[in-house]
This record gives sequence, C-alpha cells and structure tokens, in this order.
Amino acid sequence: MPSVSVIVPNYNHAPFLEQRIGSILSQTFQDFELILIDDGSTDGSRSIMERYRNNPHVSHIVFGESNSGSAFLQWNKGITLAKGEWIWIAESDDYADDTFLKRLMTEVDRVSDCSLAYTATWWVDLRSSKLWDTPHSNHVNVYDGFHFIHKKLAVNNSIANVSECIFRRDRFLPAESHRYEHMRLCGDWFFYILLAQQGSVVEIDEPLSYYRQHNTNISSEAEHRGLTFLEGTEVLDYMIKHCNLKVSNYARGWGRLWSRYEKQYDFDSEVKRQVKERMGHYPFIVFWHSLYRLKRWPR
Repeated sequence: MPSVSVIVPNYNHAPFLEQRIGSILSQTFQDFELILIDDGSTDGSRSIMERYRNNPHVSHIVFGESNSGSAFLQWNKGITLAKGEWIWIAESDDYADDTFLKRLMTEVDRVSDCSLAYTATWWVDLRSSKLWDTPHSNHVNVYDGFHFIHKKLAVNNSIANVSECIFRRDRFLPAESHRYEHMRLCGDWFFYILLAQQGSVVEIDEPLSYYRQHNTNISSEAEHRGLTFLEGTEVLDYMIKHCNLKVSNYARGWGRLWSRYEKQYDFDSEVKRQVKERMGHYPFIVFWHSLYRLKRWPR
C-alpha cells in the first residue's frame, strides 16, 4: 500500500505533461502511486500518458471519452481509485520541486490529526520563468482546523492552488462533494474548508510547488462578470452556518471585497441582484460595503 496517491487530472495540457510527470517521478520521497486521468483531451495528451503505462509507479491511466467540464469531478474520480493514506492532486500544467513530498510527509508525520498540509508556491509563466519572488520564511505553522478557516479562509482563499497540497484520504468526505462539484471558480476553497473541519492544518512557508499562469484564464472573465464573488458568497454562507464564523468579525473585509469587485469589474445585472439578495442577510457587511462605495473609509 503506497503512502501517497498522486493524481494528475489533465485536459489539453500536452505541452506541460512531461514536465509535470517528470517532477513527480523524480521526487526524493518515492513511496507513491501515480494515477493519470485525462478528461477528453484533443491535443495529444493521451499518447504522452501512454508512454508511462509501464512505469512501476503508475497504477491507473483513465481516459474520458468526452470532457466533463468539471475539474472537481476528475479529482473525485482519482480519489476513488487511490490507495494511499495521503492524496496529492498534482494539476497537469504545474510542477514541483524534487523535495516537495519529502518535506510535506516529514512534517505531517509529526502532527497526528493533520488532515491538510501545504507549501508555498512559485508563480511561473508558460516557459516556467518565475513571475515574481514569493515572500517566505521557511517556517512551519500548525493550525487547529477551525482556527485555520477563521485565519486563512474566512474572506478569501489563501491557498494558491491544489498542486501545493496533500490531504489525508480518510478525511475526504464524498457525501459532501455536492458542495463544490457544481462550482467553477471557488470549489477548491470549499474543498479546503471541508478538509480543515476534519483536523489540523500544516503550513510550510517554503515555495516547493510551481503554479503556472496562462494568458487566457477562465477565472478572469468570470471575475469581470461578478461570478467569482457570487460563488464566494456560497462559501461565506457555509462558514457562518458550519464553522462558527461570526460575520461581524469579517464584515469589514467582505464589505471591502464586495466594493472592490464592483468598482473593478462590470457585474451582470442578474449577478448584482443575486449578490445583493445574499448579502442582505448580513447587515454588517452591507454597512461596510456602503462605506467603501461612498469612499468614507480608507482602504
């Protein structure tokens, strides 16, 4: 039984697949299985994956006949196949330092109730050049799960992307998948909250993952339409109802965020209506939003 199941969900990332898979196979921690999942790619990804079929680490190669339209469905498909105690969802266009798994596994072994652990990340372009230096201290921080939610996830998602995380397989709750599977933009944020509710969170403030940025980004268009913020209100609702989050403690942050999104982007009228309706349940947020819109409070 492997210690870690590494899941690579892919859709049309053929140019990056060899670098991604190579960065997994070269890990200094070698007790893992590799699960490759293709979601109906049309760019030659399958032929690249086939080159690894006889690699002793590869336990599954799964080809979807058509694109599902949901990264989260592919995550869940891989988790269903996984045998490891820990899961690493390694997005197909990212890559990792050779010590990524060793560093994480060393730290989680010290925290018996850890459900989620992650490192910092480098942000890179299509040619793998760093876009900027990631501030980091190399410190290791351990949080109670609910404290982590309140400190790191209450107003926005402080985890850059899933490739920098590992989580314990038995803390994954398939019955709760409906909470994020329908999302296109904030599902990962919801995913981390569900995991943090199940135990402690380990944060390694050392960049050991590389998060690739693309020129065309689906989230950019969604932000302009206000859809990212709208999905975020679902996350807020959940945290208030299930994570002991007191809205008064975070009203200013959410009010500022709401105002900034409205000023920066042109929300669809229907999105505006839905946001206003949802936020109407939280008068403190509406109050701070009004102040920021009227420029009566500094940023």
